[in-house]
Amino acid sequence: MKAIVFDKLGLPTEVLQLREVSKPEPGAGEVLIKMLNAPINPGDFLYIQNLYPEPKKPVLPGQVAGNSGTGIVVGNGPGSKIAEGTLVVAYYFNTWAEYAVIPEKWLIPLPSDAPLEKAGQLMSLISAYDVVAASKTKKGDWLAVTAGNSIVSIAAMQMARRRGIRVIALVRKQPVGLDLRQLGAEEVIDLSDLGGDTVEQRVRALTAGAGLNGIIDSVGGPLLESLLHCTQPFAKVIIYGNMDERSFKAHNIEILMKGLIIEAYIYRHFFTPPVPEEKEMIREIVDMTKDPSFIVPVSGRYRLDEHQTAIQKSFYSTAGSTTGKGLFIIA
Repeated sequence: MKAIVFDKLGLPTEVLQLREVSKPEPGAGEVLIKMLNAPINPGDFLYIQNLYPEPKKPVLPGQVAGNSGTGIVVGNGPGSKIAEGTLVVAYYFNTWAEYAVIPEKWLIPLPSDAPLEKAGQLMSLISAYDVVAASKTKKGDWLAVTAGNSIVSIAAMQMARRRGIRVIALVRKQPVGLDLRQLGAEEVIDLSDLGGDTVEQRVRALTAGAGLNGIIDSVGGPLLESLLHCTQPFAKVIIYGNMDERSFKAHNIEILMKGLIIEAYIYRHFFTPPVPEEKEMIREIVDMTKDPSFIVPVSGRYRLDEHQTAIQKSFYSTAGSTTGKGLFIIA
């Protein structure tokens, strides 16, 4: 079978190769998946450079790349119970290949009517669902979302709007080809075109002086620092990324007097596998996102033999791509 592999650590643009490798066989508790698609995520690049903590470490040589994907169950090892033909998402290793062996406990079964391309980005959709819920914002509240043209932000804004939450999207530059107001944002702040205002002044004006009830941030740095000054008492700040390497300052007195809560979010299946209790949540996400009006942009669709182009475009794209993530279309 064909697979994208690497024999040494390094930049993905330098170490990845497409090779013919042996089709894997499932062992005890494992399942053989015929891969349908697999997203190209920043986390995949961290894995290839060995920048993830245990247990997410590559085994060299011949490590198959890719840490998530969608496929169909075509075989079971001893003790595995999931039915052949089941559509599944795996957040695990070895997914940039025609077939992958995945421990059954790391699979998320999906209903057969789940849209395949959106299923391929389920990790981002679950993250969006989680950060909106963690913000504790409710109908009528103001929620600021940074990196407003990233996949998680676009999904989070659409989910928030469905709850009646008023969203301010902040972007480095207004994206071309994406209308963020149609994607859940009530207001958009283009940081390249503030017209002499500060971020704080613009937020205060948009909220009629009320300020923010919540912040979902993947940027950090001075932008987050400015947004903290715009918060209402008892606002929640959810941090899930770090696009700006600069630090932000937060004064104890402001945190204390406002009762601010600053909380980190790590993808729920990063260290632990899915649990049966999440089935209802997954069904809710699938039902919400299979609506054609719910947009999950895709920047490009690539065969495995187009991996050099796919990786170049994804690895060197600017943070917060305006056109979505790339997808390997495998079958």
